[in-house]
Amino acid sequence: MRPMLVTGCDRVQFGLAWNLLASIRRSGLGREYDIGFIDGGLGDRERQALARLGVATAPAGWDFDFPARAVLERTAPGICTLYGKLRMRELFPGREVYVWLDADTWIQDAGAVPVIVAAALRRGLAGAYELDRTYFRARMLPHIWEKYREWYELAFGPEVAAAMETKPMFNVGVYGIAAEAPHWAAWERFYREGLARQSAEQLFSVFMTDQLSINLAIHREALPVALLPASFNWLCHLCPPMWDAEGRRLVVPAPPWEPVRIVHLSGSSKKGPMVLPGRRGGRYDTALRYPLRIAPADPDPAEVNAEDSTAAEAEDEEVEA
Repeated sequence: MRPMLVTGCDRVQFGLAWNLLASIRRSGLGREYDIGFIDGGLGDRERQALARLGVATAPAGWDFDFPARAVLERTAPGICTLYGKLRMRELFPGREVYVWLDADTWIQDAGAVPVIVAAALRRGLAGAYELDRTYFRARMLPHIWEKYREWYELAFGPEVAAAMETKPMFNVGVYGIAAEAPHWAAWERFYREGLARQSAEQLFSVFMTDQLSINLAIHREALPVALLPASFNWLCHLCPPMWDAEGRRLVVPAPPWEPVRIVHLSGSSKKGPMVLPGRRGGRYDTALRYPLRIAPADPDPAEVNAEDSTAAEAEDEEVEA
């Protein structure tokens, strides 16, 4: 069967996920790939909206115990979606490749997806590290490495933390994974081990454990990975992209200004509007959400009402989540 694009979340994050689905439909990818949604706690309205789009859904849920489980089920039930990512083969069987897209991502360049699929078929797993030359110019500071060590130590102990703290971090917000890849078993094994070590007082590292686990699997098990440029999973909280007004697209803010393929509203970049630098000067206001609305921060009078055309085209697709 053809590859599947999969996302998922709870009701709180559904507005972002709906925007992602809109970017998939408008790019034409919905005609080439099936779409799956892991239900981490949606309401009836959200489920009905997905059914109208023909999106396959499957419920997320824990099937093993760990110290923080009861607290998560009570205070953050949507986190079970992270475990659902590790069970995509069971939730949506029969696919050759699964491409996971976090709910807070959206696709600017549809050509990114076949690249991810082909790379995953070749190497088993395909995605990007949390590394780019522009991340270092912005917020990729030494304290990030300290945080990596802290999270690894809480989940796997000091020996693992010492070995992993300076390893590059593979981000699991966007990745492709082949159904027959050896990564699945190692990833789940380390995930269960990491959750078993942590208490309910360590919720942030608990949240990060799925990402820590695949990184541990990659390095400890020497599993193959097809590494893609950061533009395939652009982490906006580490460095906002640049706006290319002539090309009407977001680009990496450094030569040769390649297009951002997949926008990831990671971390604090979800919280509100930001100002982007322009490819040929100037500044632009935007919330970076799909459909993209962007306007000069200091516009000429004739530009005051200017808005990205994609926003107007997609008005009928927006829903209140």
